[in-house]
Amino acid sequence: MALDFAAGCLGGCAGVIVGHPLDTAKVFLQTQDSRNLKYNGTFHCLKSIFAKQGAKGVYRGVTSPLLGVAGINAIVFGIYGNTQRCMKNPESLRSHALAGAAAGFVQSFICSPMELAKSTMQVGNTTSKSPLNCLKTIYNDRGLKGVFRGLNLTILREVPSFAAYFFTYELLTRRSDNLQVSTLSMLVGGGFAGVVSWTIVYPIDVLKSRFQLNWNYASSYDCLVQSVKSDGVSCLFRGLSPTLIRAFPVNAVTFTVVTWTMKLLSDVSISIPIKNTEVLLDKYADAMVMNTAQQTLLAVL
Repeated sequence: MALDFAAGCLGGCAGVIVGHPLDTAKVFLQTQDSRNLKYNGTFHCLKSIFAKQGAKGVYRGVTSPLLGVAGINAIVFGIYGNTQRCMKNPESLRSHALAGAAAGFVQSFICSPMELAKSTMQVGNTTSKSPLNCLKTIYNDRGLKGVFRGLNLTILREVPSFAAYFFTYELLTRRSDNLQVSTLSMLVGGGFAGVVSWTIVYPIDVLKSRFQLNWNYASSYDCLVQSVKSDGVSCLFRGLSPTLIRAFPVNAVTFTVVTWTMKLLSDVSISIPIKNTEVLLDKYADAMVMNTAQQTLLAVL
């Protein structure tokens, strides 16, 4: 699990830095009023935000995913790797999909409040200066239920998404000759894995964003009914373009960094004995998971 954690941490951080501006555009496009559109598309949205707020505007809320990326990727790649290896036939595509689904389910419980804070800060619905302060404010106003608003939709999104994510990457990077996968194959496989995983769950992500940012909705079902009634079915696909544009480079970078990190850290020719490295990484993994849990508790207490 230690190597899975280290690789996931580095890959996740790289992906966040590459993709956050497009994620900001996605949230703005998803939540804008269809009767009074402010943005014509992805690049118009980014251009408008940058013109008004500069780089700070397009990277607003980035600390939330960066602070939590270590804990989230420890869970995702740790659970994925260990679950997949424990399967009866670990190298089958089915095993990769089931392991991804398990990872998606567990990490939803951390991802949901983090995305609530990130989205709230991105659209400027709070005066909080940090994601933790934002969650603390929500907790004071709405209680623990408010902090985990949209958890059901997050689980509904993450389980099939991560199943498709790891399934697609494994399918596209497999070689019958047992030779090492090229960096280009990693980039292409990771990019398409991200595109596929987002495409199949995108309407659920739209509902989650709307439900988390609009406290007038009584439930996720109420959010779906009212959204379709007022804005039409097309609203469930609003912001799809920036999401897919973002998904390819972000996941291409993420999977490539993860794969190369795994290769480098597991290489028997490195100067530090692998056993000592894994012990250190295990301790670091435990510390980071505990730190993530403590940050979440501090945010809501």
